[in-house]
Amino acid sequence: MKKFFILILPVVLLFGCKPSQTKQELKKDVVTVSILPQQYFVNKIAGELLEVNVMIPPGASPVTYEPTPKQMQELSKSFAYFRIGHIEFEKSWMKNFKNMNPDMQIINLSAEAELIEPEPEDGHESHEGHNHDGHHHHGIDPHIWTSPKEVRKQAKLIYEFLLRELPGQKDILENNYNQFVLEIDSLDNYLNMVLTPYKGKKFLIFHPALSYIARDYGLEQISIEIDGKEPTPANIQEIISIAKKEQIKIVFVQKQFSTHNAEVIANEIKGTVVQIDPLDPDWAAGVRNIADQIVKSNSTGL
Repeated sequence: MKKFFILILPVVLLFGCKPSQTKQELKKDVVTVSILPQQYFVNKIAGELLEVNVMIPPGASPVTYEPTPKQMQELSKSFAYFRIGHIEFEKSWMKNFKNMNPDMQIINLSAEAELIEPEPEDGHESHEGHNHDGHHHHGIDPHIWTSPKEVRKQAKLIYEFLLRELPGQKDILENNYNQFVLEIDSLDNYLNMVLTPYKGKKFLIFHPALSYIARDYGLEQISIEIDGKEPTPANIQEIISIAKKEQIKIVFVQKQFSTHNAEVIANEIKGTVVQIDPLDPDWAAGVRNIADQIVKSNSTGL
């Protein structure tokens, strides 16, 4: 019996260690992003190589969300943070994130973007030219993830960073990146095809989340929200007048926002409130749906 125990012990020890070794081998490096569409971008390029942590959960607003203590703790595991660039959440929290994890690299995905800058104060009255949302912004428009043309630039920044950090995975990263570029270009072509017939048309939206789509595909966005604030009764009356003049019958609202003011305006113009989701975790499907809704709104008098 003693000999049998001596022979079997190494085998037991060997198999006893294997599960923990396998678990260690399967452990992935972690990166963090601000919003769900960014998770889509990184997953498309990194595939199974990385775990992607998202700070702003489904249904939350990038303007008002505050991270939980658990999220702040989880952030310490990330070797990199892909910030979208100019959303209020990042302006408020990025310094704290860096203090929590000083070694974490921060990659600004707006670095190569053609940003929509604030309009001058007298731009409030103009609905022409580059004033794509009918009201001036109080800062740089942050919604660069909504336009395929801008996402192509963001994908390049993600790819180049990961290539530097994971040189041994070049073949996987390159193949994934090329496939994602094809997907982006296909979506861009689709938007060009369906939106080109409506160049110059105006659409009405509560929060000005579609400025880059408006710019890149020749549309004009009229925002109900002004400088991030609820509209005044005078603002609402002005927008109702514009909507009636332009025969706009659809009011778009992000899923993350209240529909109250949009419903007030929709009732006045005998129109309908339509919810869209620029923060859809399935980025490509979300953008395609937005384009389809803009096209559909034309059949109701946009």
